[in-house]
Amino acid sequence: MAFVNHPLIKKNSIESRIYQEVLVARVLEKGNSLVVAPTALGKTVVASMVSAFLLQKKPEKKILVLAPTKPLAVQHHKSFQKFLNIPEEEITLMTGTIPSKKRIPLWGSSKIVSATPQSIENDLLQGKISFKDVSLIVFDEAHRAVGDYSYVFLAQNYIKQNSNGLILALTASPGGKKEKIDDVCKNLFIKNIEIKSEKDADVKPYVHEIETTWIKVNLPSEFLEIKSLLRTFMKEQLLFLKKFGFARNLSVQYLRRKDLIEMQSKIRKAISSKAEKNPALYTAISRLAALLKVSHAELLLETQGINSLNDYFSRIKKDSGKTKAAKFLLSHEAVSKAVSLTEKLKEKKVEHPKLLELINVLKKQFSEKPKSKVLVFNHYRDSVSFLEKQLNTFPEIKAKKFIGQASKEKIKGMTQKEQIQTIEDLKEGKYNALLCTSVAEEGLDIPEVDLVVFFEPVPSEIRTIQRRGRTGRLSKGKTIILMAKATRDEAFYWSSIAKERKMKSVLNKMKAMDSNENLESRKMDSQTTLNSFSSEKDLVMIFVDSREQASSAVRELSKFDNVAVKVKQLELGDYVLSDEVIVERKTVEDFLSSMLDGRLFSQLIDLSANCKKPLMIVEGKKEELFTLRNIHENAIKGALSSIMLDYQVPIFFTDSVKETVSFLYLIAKREQLGKGKEIRLRIGRKGLSDSELQQFVVESLPSIGPTLAKNLLRKFGSVKKVFSADEKKLMKTDKIGEKKAKEIRKLIELEYKDD
Repeated sequence: MAFVNHPLIKKNSIESRIYQEVLVARVLEKGNSLVVAPTALGKTVVASMVSAFLLQKKPEKKILVLAPTKPLAVQHHKSFQKFLNIPEEEITLMTGTIPSKKRIPLWGSSKIVSATPQSIENDLLQGKISFKDVSLIVFDEAHRAVGDYSYVFLAQNYIKQNSNGLILALTASPGGKKEKIDDVCKNLFIKNIEIKSEKDADVKPYVHEIETTWIKVNLPSEFLEIKSLLRTFMKEQLLFLKKFGFARNLSVQYLRRKDLIEMQSKIRKAISSKAEKNPALYTAISRLAALLKVSHAELLLETQGINSLNDYFSRIKKDSGKTKAAKFLLSHEAVSKAVSLTEKLKEKKVEHPKLLELINVLKKQFSEKPKSKVLVFNHYRDSVSFLEKQLNTFPEIKAKKFIGQASKEKIKGMTQKEQIQTIEDLKEGKYNALLCTSVAEEGLDIPEVDLVVFFEPVPSEIRTIQRRGRTGRLSKGKTIILMAKATRDEAFYWSSIAKERKMKSVLNKMKAMDSNENLESRKMDSQTTLNSFSSEKDLVMIFVDSREQASSAVRELSKFDNVAVKVKQLELGDYVLSDEVIVERKTVEDFLSSMLDGRLFSQLIDLSANCKKPLMIVEGKKEELFTLRNIHENAIKGALSSIMLDYQVPIFFTDSVKETVSFLYLIAKREQLGKGKEIRLRIGRKGLSDSELQQFVVESLPSIGPTLAKNLLRKFGSVKKVFSADEKKLMKTDKIGEKKAKEIRKLIELEYKDD
């Protein structure tokens, strides 16, 4: 066996694998890179090799390795100590469990720091550390670099402080949607993507087959009786909510938690928008809360069993004296019967048939391979604790739960020390089965296991891949997925399969790109950095309300060569800067006047209810807020606090029209340039021209935005001809493929049914 030879890599510590060395070379050559590769192909090894080359080239710099969990950070710490030929004390671990006073000296004396992102973020915000002396940041589990996660903040600050620094992002599963992958690349300033799959010729020798088996069970008749009772309650609540226009349909079968949360948001907005209190809306929000609880109860029944359901009902009983929703649902005849039947089944020790299958699977595994190691994944902590008790009644099964650090309900979390010790105990054979929640899904140094069991499928392709990747590392692996027929188990399974298939398709398309130049161009186009805002090459469209036409702000905006100002009667706000950003502009005097006569808050309600990113600009001398009118200072401060906290509308204060216009211009550029988006006219529906109304109508078709709407209208000449065109004709339009054409025709031809 050949090994990697490098002065900073310990002798005989890293096996020489061509695909890993190629990945290292490409990262060093092409810059900020995202490496996508299946679990167990050695992404950490690639990071170690890149680190060795950079430390040799820039010995005065340091390496930062980030991992989302403490145990994973510990694992990286050990791996870098194992692979790299530098003093072990210069490879340090920094997590939140280490006091800040101790972390700072560690940072200064270290060559390599393995850390959780939150600990680094805290020290960076406090100015205790700097990225100026960092030559490489490794972002492990890079798919997390979206939204408000710390990875995004840290990458932005790294680029600001150290423009020559290198970023290496690692993941086995970046996500099922191209948009998600693009977001990760944008947030981590990725220029280059390297993708390795099990089918690559240079990878095949190191990949072991994972056999997947599905075991399906039928729910017992008693379960179906409870389910029927719960659905009776759910249908009644949906009917009640539909009368108020909140529920779209009465189909309990396809009811998703996401739909209920969206409905909850609508009701809360309706409550806040009413000048007078409407008791019926408060009843609706309480009914919806009860519906959410019963929907979750059904999920537990279908996927977990009587023990979990009974525990959940017990918690609801405790809450019945505190919340109306809990009290209401327990007083309902159908739910009351369901609770009673659950308690009886608990007494009879009737459990989910998946438990019996799990017991049989484990007994068979340990009978055939007594030294086997098994991971059993279950989403719920109380279920994990229950399974631990049940499984340990069998002498051949030595089960131990493995959960996260936070304590929830009555179940105390595991400390980092306990987690590490449990993994060591599995390695040594003290346990042969770990019963894991999601904490074991991401990259932990769990030893090679012979079998992974899903007690329930998960709808996430990322989590499915991570769970499955715990086996098949050193030899052929095996995965068994337990499913209850005609339940959300099946729905979740097929959802994850579809998402994984889509992810692989997206990655294959990326991999097939002709050249790195095309890839880099695509990635850089999607990035929106502060520097890009200063460019004045592309046209920026700003819609202005007609009432603002007389203001000098419109004239100031028109002075910009690349700004097209369109004055319209807008339904919301004074300025529309993008699909998502609408600005309400007020002078200090107007702000105070509208606060007194109530206009301010009605405008805020409309903005927050109908706009994703509302913004208010108050123009003038800030001190005049408290002197211009005879209004108590506390009342003004209270109004400002309410705007930001209750209505969640950010406020900019500007000193002059020019400063206001500067903000409007920069925000519009930020929102529009580099994103390939036009402003949707559907934001403001009043005062549109005929052509704009035509565009407005065509935009209502599935997957049709402003650009495609214009393409269709230019192609066919009228709305009528667009709606009359068959699939073949639609596909002749630029950027309209077979899928979109079918979606359009399906909607147009679909028979209307009044729900």
